[in-house]
Amino acid sequence: MEALPEFRLLQDEMAIRSVLDEYCLRLEVNDFEEWLDLFTEDSVYEVYRRTLTGRDEIRAMLSQAPHGVHIGGPARVVVDGDTAETVQNYLFVGSKDAAWNMGWYFRTLVRKPEGWRFSHTRVQMQKIGIGAPPLLGSGPVNRAVEV
Repeated sequence: MEALPEFRLLQDEMAIRSVLDEYCLRLEVNDFEEWLDLFTEDSVYEVYRRTLTGRDEIRAMLSQAPHGVHIGGPARVVVDGDTAETVQNYLFVGSKDAAWNMGWYFRTLVRKPEGWRFSHTRVQMQKIGIGAPPLLGSGPVNRAVEV
């Protein structure tokens, strides 16, 4: 028996929010390949003024990224059939050099047989810095640069 449309929408939104949560957790807690499993094979990832196409390009660049803590904020989720558009703010604080950045993730997800997956991600950094991010208080070095 098929779920009523309003329940289907709630199920989809909960599943998508779970993928958004897993994005931050898998990147820091799990194996990198488990994070990459959240993306379609032909996914597009825009970051640092570069456009990466496909899992191989995403792996080549982002597997070298610094480790730290990714904190995903509240997300807007708009579902349209088998596609969803999301906007989510984030804060990343590096674990070794105290580098940080914050901004927004603009993402498109698509429904696949294995569940919702990212097909396009655009990272829009608002600020980057070294030392404690302004919202966490100032440390001995606290430099922020508007992006």
